Amino acid sequence: MQALIIGAFMANPRASTAKKPHRMDPVVRAAFASVIRELRLKLDLSQKDVAERSGYSEEYIGKLERRKHTPSLTASIMVSTALGEDPTDTFNQVRARMPRFKRLEGTDHEAADL
Repeated sequence: MQALIIGAFMANPRASTAKKPHRMDPVVRAAFASVIRELRLKLDLSQKDVAERSGYSEEYIGKLERRKHTPSLTASIMVSTALGEDPTDTFNQVRARMPRFKRLEGTDHEAADL
């Protein structure tokens, strides 16, 4: 009996816990990409420089700038710091730019409808 109960929970462990993207993810990605690219270019840094300073790969930094990944809180803090920016200032710049990218809202076909 116990095996049946446990088996039912183990059959598809991601079924109820899988994270759906938020409908605002494309907006946040675009605003964050815009801010970090601008800061990087202003400092005359390469993506490799930012990667080395932040502890992330050059590929990941490139994907952030090309809007392929929504950064985690940790990544946002580490990349901001690598760019010599207070993360709070970076977040404020991202929030200020989000209206520019409002047209992207909900463009992720799997986005959560919140």
